Amino acid sequence: MFITQLPDGVNRIYYTSKELTALTERWWLTTHAFLFSCAEIGVTPLDFQMLTSLFGRYPTQVPYDDAWSILSNARQLLPNTESNNIKSGTSISHLRMYLTIAANREDDITIARAFILFMMGHLWFQTANDIVPLGYLAAVADLDEAAQYDWGSTILASLSYGLDIAVTTGGAITGFSQLLEYWFYEYCRVGHPIFKEEVKFSAYPHLRAWERGNKKKTNDQAGNLFTLGRYIIDHRTIETITWRP
Repeated sequence: MFITQLPDGVNRIYYTSKELTALTERWWLTTHAFLFSCAEIGVTPLDFQMLTSLFGRYPTQVPYDDAWSILSNARQLLPNTESNNIKSGTSISHLRMYLTIAANREDDITIARAFILFMMGHLWFQTANDIVPLGYLAAVADLDEAAQYDWGSTILASLSYGLDIAVTTGGAITGFSQLLEYWFYEYCRVGHPIFKEEVKFSAYPHLRAWERGNKKKTNDQAGNLFTLGRYIIDHRTIETITWRP
């Protein structure tokens, strides 16, 4: 399983809400794909695997059980959990505590569980309020089994659901929405931080190409280059799309 580096690796993503909004405007509910002027393109399981290295072929679904929302149960896996931490789930800031307090460093199992939950709430299954439902503790109760869960398909389905909700309600995109800008770069080669040419096509997973050490510094341009936003998306042509990224 590939887990992005914390805190200053690839998960520190530079993106603009305008570009995500422009992409969301082109999301087609019936086909779960983006409808551009020249083509309809979706985030395929292969796209997701190449970007993240998370496979979607495992037979076991990522489990969820509301029984873990009971304080006594949650404390079995996250011992520092208090009642104010579980009103609707556990917060990202509470999970970060397990990753930063030196006293917890000897408890590797708890740290691993907290880290996976942190990634679930911070990236993979983002919510609008930075809360991770404690039902997901079922997914980290047995870390040996966790490696066999179908994380790829679950994360991709969560992103599609988040796009569906954003389109129908006009709210924020939930799920692994940051992935969309990297995915768009793979097909259209515009946007995102500049990175070293030697890792442009060789990095696997492809998200590693944007790790901090691979970024070039050109007039302090370390952020994204999506200054044209909607115009760039509107004027895509068949010839300017990389069909086999």
